[in-house]
Amino acid sequence: MSNRLMTEKNLLIAQEVVNIGQQINRTPAQVALNWVRQLQEKCVIGPILGARTETQIKDNLGILDFKLTNNQIEKLNEISKISSKHLF
Repeated sequence: MSNRLMTEKNLLIAQEVVNIGQQINRTPAQVALNWVRQLQEKCVIGPILGARTETQIKDNLGILDFKLTNNQIEKLNEISKISSKHLF
């Protein structure tokens, strides 16, 4: 992974995804994919699965078995919010 992607903000987002996954007994991939999937209810986006193995695709499809709570989505949205200083 590129070092430019290993920012403090990205690491905080990843840690929150892991934390939520641990709380609800789901993998980080499932939490992240469901986060994007549930956002599509408000805008036109959707997750792209990038599985290379059968195990990974089965894990990815596990997102269909649960939903994140509004509180969990709000936490992820807040921690990943783009500040105006990053726009220019």
